[in-house]
Amino acid sequence: MTFAAAFTASRRAPDIDDALLVAFYAVGAGASVVIAFMLVTHAITPEVTVLVPVGSMIIANAMNAAAQAMERFKSDVTSHVGQIEAGLSLGAEPRATVAPYVQSAVYASLLPRLDMLKSLGLVWIPGVMAGMLVSGASPVYAGIFQFIVVAMILTASGIAGLVATLLFRTRAFSKEAQLTLRPGRQES
Repeated sequence: MTFAAAFTASRRAPDIDDALLVAFYAVGAGASVVIAFMLVTHAITPEVTVLVPVGSMIIANAMNAAAQAMERFKSDVTSHVGQIEAGLSLGAEPRATVAPYVQSAVYASLLPRLDMLKSLGLVWIPGVMAGMLVSGASPVYAGIFQFIVVAMILTASGIAGLVATLLFRTRAFSKEAQLTLRPGRQES
């Protein structure tokens, strides 16, 4: 699942070297940290019937966050090439010249999940909670489990967005600290 998610996310950044690897690390980091934490704390049980549906939700959201972060970072950098190169020509480190765009990309990757969190229970009843209620589970237990799932999604998305952006940032510059990411560059 992680490889398929990374492949899908990497298609948003065809003009960066190793986009598949960046997406794989980002999705893998976001999903594995969260799933491992949930297993260690016994928030979820290590059973296939739990790991597959919960894991797929986590991986899918990490994939979307990584793709959105890479897309926003690419868009911001390519639209501010002049400012970035001016900073580089004045001696600024590559990391400093793109710092605002890293922050913007990570925030953009979290925005859909933050909106989801704001409307949880008011605008929509999440699938996990609805399914548990229909199957006869306690409403309190269903609510707690849904909160855990939403927290996992938000955490995995944040990690995936941050990792994708930071790895993408390193590939946007040459070893000589020259900006290699350009507007209109397409995959060959």
